[in-house]
Amino acid sequence: MKKHVALPLVLAVGLSLGVAAPAHATGAAPAPAPADAPAAAAGEDAEPAPLRTVRVTTSAELAAAFKAALPGDRIVLADGEYTMVKLADKAGTAEHPVTVEPATLGGAVITGGQLEVARSSHVVVRGLTFRNGTTLKITASTHVRFTRNDVALRFEPPADPTSSRHWLQISGEGSGHHRIDHNAFHDKTLMGNYVTVYGGATQISQHDRIDHNWFGDSPAQPVNGGEAIRLGVSALSDSSSFAVVEHNLFENTDSDPEIVSIKSDDNTVRYNTVRRSAGAFVARRGDRNVIQGNYFLGEGKPGTGGVRLYGDDQLVYGNYFEGLAGSGYTAALQIDGGDVDGSGSTSAHWRVHRATVVHNTFVDNASSIEVGANYLYPPVDSLVADNLVVGAAGPLFVEHKQPAGVTYSGNVASPTGAATLGIDAAPREVRVVDPLLVRSGGLWRLRPGPAMNTAVGSYPFLVEDLDGQPRDVRPDVGADEVSGAPVTRRPLERDDVGPAAP
Repeated sequence: MKKHVALPLVLAVGLSLGVAAPAHATGAAPAPAPADAPAAAAGEDAEPAPLRTVRVTTSAELAAAFKAALPGDRIVLADGEYTMVKLADKAGTAEHPVTVEPATLGGAVITGGQLEVARSSHVVVRGLTFRNGTTLKITASTHVRFTRNDVALRFEPPADPTSSRHWLQISGEGSGHHRIDHNAFHDKTLMGNYVTVYGGATQISQHDRIDHNWFGDSPAQPVNGGEAIRLGVSALSDSSSFAVVEHNLFENTDSDPEIVSIKSDDNTVRYNTVRRSAGAFVARRGDRNVIQGNYFLGEGKPGTGGVRLYGDDQLVYGNYFEGLAGSGYTAALQIDGGDVDGSGSTSAHWRVHRATVVHNTFVDNASSIEVGANYLYPPVDSLVADNLVVGAAGPLFVEHKQPAGVTYSGNVASPTGAATLGIDAAPREVRVVDPLLVRSGGLWRLRPGPAMNTAVGSYPFLVEDLDGQPRDVRPDVGADEVSGAPVTRRPLERDDVGPAAP
């Protein structure tokens, strides 16, 4: 029997009316030059001054500089084309990293060879343009930063169009603490991921951060395996990654129904913006993942989705979903069924247990909240509370299977036009009322009205709304808080991410 149980009214700690302010060949090793380096870009984490600067103008000089690199070296590539080589067994330090960068941002173009940073630590690869046809690799290393690069790889089409060609791959025993930031990954036309995070035999790479990147323009592929980001693989999905994926922009990333695929434990995916992308952020395998504060903006494009869940103890809160045209696998929110429960293949869809879905806002989606659309076992002991759902078509809530203990509480729904609520729910579970939204800053936001100060749950993690404004002691329903505090986050645009961003 369906369970629609309301939570008791308790004190707790959102989108506001405010808008955010807007060469020649030589085999000789290059001679060290004086230690002079360009200043870090505005807003970028400052790095220590180099101990020496090594300038190269040819591929041979680049290979020699890599071989002779010492902690504190800054290897500077003159504008031109290069064949890349492996950088291996280099022990930089936090105070003295090994840095590889061009003389001018984007001026050094990699047209051949392969970049692999292997068995190394504290290496920075910055500002290069990659137009070669081999996977970029970070292998058995720690504290590697790949930043402000423009990556549009040119693989030769394989004989089998379903075989994968990953673009940037993190793997190896002991891997961790990498940062992939302010890059542009774009124009992927073959199968494969833009960024793939693996690990060793039993443990995924840990404590990696993927932030402020642009992922764009990857058309649909014949089979799955074309994710923009994949955190893990089935064989490693019981290990904890502690990765953070934040402040990235995804545009027209259509090459897989899973734009971000999470296949490991204890990750956070937050503050990203997804525009016109046919897919969803999917907690595909692994437990205790957090999907927080993201903007999913479909603009009516077919197949655009939001979040899909499997596994245990997933947390989804503070997200904004608008104009998404997908359903089923790519519904705005799919708390899906599973094909195994408690044990089974690591590649299976594991039954949802104890999902928490609170304080999200859904506006004008083809399918807003679905439960159990696929597979055998419906979700168990999950909470759907204090969400705001508005739409003019279809049912706003869909239960494909009779859930086993899904609790609804404190939600506000406004079905207009031909839309219906879709489930039998008491007012304490889903209150049907016009929340009086107003268009501001490109989003539908709350104003004083029936959704203000009426949330019923108390969640220690809920301290700010979608805009970064603080929550009231008695918060508003949905992702937005009516507030006069400064707006610190907004949907990302191209100028906010990538190599030239602040």
